Amino acid sequence: MWGRVFTGVTVLCLKYAGNGSLYFTGRLVAATVFFLCIACQEEIEEMIGEDPGLAIADGSEMTVWIRKATSNYETEDDFLDGYSCGTLKLPIAVSLNGAVRMINNEGDLGIVRDIVEELGIPASLQFPFSVVSGDYTEIEIRSEEELSLLRERCDNDEYARIPCIRFSYPLEMLTYNANNQTNGSVPIGNDQDFFRFMEAIGDLHTTINYPVTVNLGNEMMEVNNNEELLDVIKQTAEGCGN
Repeated sequence: MWGRVFTGVTVLCLKYAGNGSLYFTGRLVAATVFFLCIACQEEIEEMIGEDPGLAIADGSEMTVWIRKATSNYETEDDFLDGYSCGTLKLPIAVSLNGAVRMINNEGDLGIVRDIVEELGIPASLQFPFSVVSGDYTEIEIRSEEELSLLRERCDNDEYARIPCIRFSYPLEMLTYNANNQTNGSVPIGNDQDFFRFMEAIGDLHTTINYPVTVNLGNEMMEVNNNEELLDVIKQTAEGCGN
């Protein structure tokens, strides 16, 4: 469609550019802008109307798998809490061979990990501390028993992270009304944004503004529709053992 629009506009401009009529040129520019806006709207409506599979519904298979691919995940702190379905919320206090040390940032965490792994010095978390779970909920842990229960729930977490796939951000969600007319867009800047958006779709009519790019570790892949995205996430999950 856009090729036809551009060609038509180019022909008109070339035809009348030499007439020297500023009035006509202004009218032509205004008409062109209006025509482009209408064409853009029609293209989006046509795209959604011809392929209703682009729409993402609340509770659909697509929302489930996108949340699996965007849930909170980080393994760098697992040596401390043994909890792979979320992350420790910094700052935290740890005991290193009886001495208490604060971990305020990722750099501190790396130093403590090196001490534990290379020197064999034991480290233990000081209670209470907080973790951010896979669904980005903050949970306060006040005892070893609570931490053990959290680890057990992790084994049965329906949104356990698929670690071998990452979306390239930013990306955009388009929203539209019951007549397939776009009425807005939502920018997605990170995994938490994407997870929360999928979680809160409700009655919203929405679709991903394709193409999007996913990082599979050893390659970057461009994805152009829901079917492709669903296949990529599922195949990656199998390869990761999830």
